[in-house]
Amino acid sequence: MGRVLLASSMLPALRSLRSLLPKRRGNHPRLRIAYIPTADNQEITRYLRPFVRRLLRASGFRVHQLEVARASKEEIRYILSTCNIIWVGGGNSFFLLHELNRSKAAEIIVEEVAKGKTYVGVSAGAVVAGPDIDYIGEMDERGAAPSLQDMTGLHLVDFRVIPHLDSPTMGRAARTIAAAERKEGHLIHTLRNAWTVIVRGRAPHIHVRHCAGH
Repeated sequence: MGRVLLASSMLPALRSLRSLLPKRRGNHPRLRIAYIPTADNQEITRYLRPFVRRLLRASGFRVHQLEVARASKEEIRYILSTCNIIWVGGGNSFFLLHELNRSKAAEIIVEEVAKGKTYVGVSAGAVVAGPDIDYIGEMDERGAAPSLQDMTGLHLVDFRVIPHLDSPTMGRAARTIAAAERKEGHLIHTLRNAWTVIVRGRAPHIHVRHCAGH
C-alpha cells in the first residue's frame, strides 16, 4: 500500500510531498506526476490549472495532466501506470467521484496505490479518498453530478475527510459537517488549510503536518 497524503490546499500538499521524497542526486530521472484536475471542471478555479502545473514542474516533477472526463480508459491506465505519483485536485467532490467512476479511473487508482504509488488528494481529492462522500453535501453542490447514486469513495483511508476547517468561505460548512459527524460517532479527520495528513498502510500511522502559510 502506497502513502496517502491529504490536504485542503495545494501548497501545503506540495511541501509535504517534497519532504517525503529522497533528494535527487546527479542525473536521477525526475518523478512523474499524474495530475487529475477534473473536480474543478465547473469551477472558476479551473483557470488555475496552468499555475498548478508550473508549480509541480518547478518542484522537479514531470507533469502529465489527465482529464478523466475526456480521456479514454486506455489513456487513463497508461498514464496512471507509468507515473510515480497520483495527484487529484480540488473542486466538486460529487462531480469528481462521478467522473472517476464513469471513466473507471477510480478502480485503476486503487490498484496503483495498492502497488505502492503515492496518492495526493487536495480538497475534493482528499474527500473522495475516504470510504464515502455523502456527508460533504453541506459544502459541495450535489447537483454538479445529478446522476451519481453510489457515494462510495476510493477507500484509500478509513476515515471521512473534512477540509477547509478555517476557510473564510467554506469554514462554516466544514464545522457544521464535523459537528454532525462527531455526533453520529463517525471516524473523521478535519483539515485546516495549512494542514496535511499523511497515511501509511491500511493500519495507518497518521502524521499530521502543520505548514506555515496556506
